[in-house]
Amino acid sequence: MEPIVEPRDRFNLRKALVLIERDIKALEKQDIHTLDQSVLKRCRVRALPLSLDAGDSLAPKFFTPLAPRDMPEPTPEYVDRKYNTDELTRSSDCGRLIYSYFDSYVSEMVIDFPEVRRTWSSKQIGDYNIRNLYRMVDPEYGTLSILHVAKASKPHMKCIMHNDLDVDDNHLLCGEVLTIIRTMLGQLKQTVFVNDMVAPILLFSLNRRHPRVMEAYFDGQELLIRHTKPFDFTFLNIAGFKIFAQWYLGDPIGITSREAVRS
Repeated sequence: MEPIVEPRDRFNLRKALVLIERDIKALEKQDIHTLDQSVLKRCRVRALPLSLDAGDSLAPKFFTPLAPRDMPEPTPEYVDRKYNTDELTRSSDCGRLIYSYFDSYVSEMVIDFPEVRRTWSSKQIGDYNIRNLYRMVDPEYGTLSILHVAKASKPHMKCIMHNDLDVDDNHLLCGEVLTIIRTMLGQLKQTVFVNDMVAPILLFSLNRRHPRVMEAYFDGQELLIRHTKPFDFTFLNIAGFKIFAQWYLGDPIGITSREAVRS
């Protein structure tokens, strides 16, 4: 069997992502954790709006939502867990509380909709070939869950992370950008995806009590990060949890070959 050789243009694409990671990491080392548009532009990152309305022109390009006819509501009775952010004593615990409730909801959903398991799979985070997904000093961030497409049939991935920072619509967090890039590079290093130029990421960024969703992909020139407005999870946001679950459990779509990148 002949060895798999990575094309030069794909190698150059990975190299460009590594250089963006280097620049963002340098900012983090300078204790710059919130990135405005001018800083992002210098680093070849472009922030754009994202809508979770599947019919909107700003909806994700590489992911679709799960849209069952009778989707269960994420009530405490269905999830079998209570939700109360008032009991938290540390801001860094907010994202973990949201994740625990969301994970319980999704686990029940997968039982009701077993077809999800035929599309998505997961491993322990340490079993993925992805480095440096955690920051253990203030402001903390870390990856809580990763999904990959079953049988490595597509390069798409979904991630859930927490950030111990608040952020507005005009900024991205270092932790968000670094998690996206490192997850992309982990996928692009796999020989099974040697013919894929794009590794789309759907990131659920749990920023304290105001999480948001991001779709990210590298188009050959810029790292495009499209993000929703923050959701308010200071209370049990039934609608918010439901729409997060629809997109977390939905399908991968879109072209990821050479046609998807700019030369």
